[in-house]
Amino acid sequence: MAHVTRTFWTQAEALDYIVEKQKNNDTVTAKINRDIYFESQPEGKRRYQVADIDVFIHEYYQLPANQRHTYEIIIDKKPSKLYFDLEYDTAANPKLDGPKLTTNFVQFVLNFMRKRSDDLDYSIKDVLVLDSTSAKKFSRHLIFQTKDPFLDNIAVGKFVNLILEDVHGCLINHQCPAVLNSPASQVQRSQSHSDSSVFARNLLTSLEPYLYRFEQCDCIDDYSQIKFKDIVEFIINKGDGSGIAWFCDMGVYTKNRAFRLLHSSKFDKHECFTVAPENQWKPILRPLHTCSAVPSEAERQIFMASLVYFNKPIRRFIHVDDEILTASKTVLPRNQRSAQSSYTTEDMKKISLDYPELVHFMTDVACDKRTNKDDMCMSRLYKAKEIQNDFRWEISFMYVGNYRYCERIRRHHKQNNIYFVVDMRKGTYRQKCHDPDCKTFQGIERKLPVNATPWLMMLDEDWENKGF
Repeated sequence: MAHVTRTFWTQAEALDYIVEKQKNNDTVTAKINRDIYFESQPEGKRRYQVADIDVFIHEYYQLPANQRHTYEIIIDKKPSKLYFDLEYDTAANPKLDGPKLTTNFVQFVLNFMRKRSDDLDYSIKDVLVLDSTSAKKFSRHLIFQTKDPFLDNIAVGKFVNLILEDVHGCLINHQCPAVLNSPASQVQRSQSHSDSSVFARNLLTSLEPYLYRFEQCDCIDDYSQIKFKDIVEFIINKGDGSGIAWFCDMGVYTKNRAFRLLHSSKFDKHECFTVAPENQWKPILRPLHTCSAVPSEAERQIFMASLVYFNKPIRRFIHVDDEILTASKTVLPRNQRSAQSSYTTEDMKKISLDYPELVHFMTDVACDKRTNKDDMCMSRLYKAKEIQNDFRWEISFMYVGNYRYCERIRRHHKQNNIYFVVDMRKGTYRQKCHDPDCKTFQGIERKLPVNATPWLMMLDEDWENKGF
């Protein structure tokens, strides 16, 4: 196959070239799916290159380090990995430990993903962490090496907003003596935030009075297993002193966004992205006939992993509902969303309306015999893994608080939470949990009572023979 590379003076020309080749189904350029822009020496003007990725990598690694000022264009409506741009001004946040903060943030995201769906069960070894810290700014890029992509980086932004909403609910609803005895800070709320997302900005505004209440709190969040005082650090002070912002930059989830490449620096700057010291993702080394290739196989794998564009075969997409986030959505604390739960998602509200008998029964299941039966230990509800004709076949209820009884060890876990998976097609439920030792365990499948499954009475007698 012929290798092709083209350079343009404008991004529009480069994008038009890609669209034209895709429409023509040009086999010569079938592998050309990268739009890269670079700032040329010495004038620093931008140029845009569309190239076969193998050709680009080979040429890129031949360049001197001081001439690499190159960015990946995250093209609109192209499959995307989950990624984050983490940064804060060090002078404005002198007490922050950047690597520790990054590790805590990754752990929170991983727990959120894991509890949202069994299909999103990843570890810190699946996250490539890049470092571009300078004397004035701490900077990290996170690129998650998931098996499935998001539809595009706009969908990634929606998913990140769900994570930030989780941070918000976690902090707003925590109550302990240290927090209750600390009055809410009467800080002056800034009217403008650097985040491009209105939803993320609203979360910050409602959180601001609560941030200083956790200084004397040593409690650990049940969901993420991180101290609340460490979760508060996900909100940082702006360098210009104008207010607060999220540790993760919400301005990077826009159409045709430029994301700086591994080993590249900004024009006229020295700090380039390298693999961070705390990174645990490793390439899979394969035996080669020669070791003299430039770049090496390990370098090539790391570079491919650093790209936001999803460059693997696509089985399916990670789904994010459009209705979850809207610019005008009112942000409510967890304890105002439901009188029965410590946290309830939009999905729980819908399921409670559609299947109140099921939700009532699963609430009763969470009643711990060791505690007062009046104590409500309700759950988060995560999205069904399969939806057919708007009917949800499988729903996961995750319990929090003191209810952590695991059927495998026949006692309560000390830290990790348990959850129940309801199979609505069969009318059964079974227990699972998030403890690493119980990762593959599935509890006894139990039949739901008839009064909790009214939908089954509506199904045809030959339903199972229809091949659903």
